[in-house]
Amino acid sequence: MKNKITYLILAFIVNFSFIQPAYCQLVMNDVCCPEHAIEAPPPNLDCGVRDAYRYFSLGVGPVIFIPNVGIGYRERYSQFGWDTALSFSTIGYAHQLSAHLVGHYYLNPLRRNSAYLGLGLMGSGVFTNHKEGGGTLSPDFVFGKELERQGDSRHFIEMHVAIPTMWMGSKHTHSMYFPLMYIKYGIAF
Repeated sequence: MKNKITYLILAFIVNFSFIQPAYCQLVMNDVCCPEHAIEAPPPNLDCGVRDAYRYFSLGVGPVIFIPNVGIGYRERYSQFGWDTALSFSTIGYAHQLSAHLVGHYYLNPLRRNSAYLGLGLMGSGVFTNHKEGGGTLSPDFVFGKELERQGDSRHFIEMHVAIPTMWMGSKHTHSMYFPLMYIKYGIAF
């Protein structure tokens, strides 16, 4: 199973690493230049969006209807980016503290409000008021959308699905095929 996941991740990275240079070349070929501009040295054409910011998030998860708050940091360079965050959710007697690291692939590298897909790793600790607890570790699949900017304000909405999840309890470790799902709205600060 570990080998299959490793091969899947490597194939995903290698496959999409060729898209951005080819896409940028197509965009640059469509640019019309007057003859005197051809003789000048080529300008530094930046094909894509660069962005980085900290954010605060509100949402639900790991099971729908459980409130979730968090903070994080994300960067984007054209078609690729990454996100790391720490979040907390509680239902009164059980609490979860989770962290994730996700790589993003933006579907439209030239738009600031592009949709994106992500793949990463999520780990969490689950605690109860009775001092029982455990942890989870799982792959994190993400689908999200950067929303329209209003001035300097940046925000997004995304959904995380973590399955299969490895549960590490106090007595033994086993896999759960119940998806942990988070939906969150992030606001830059």
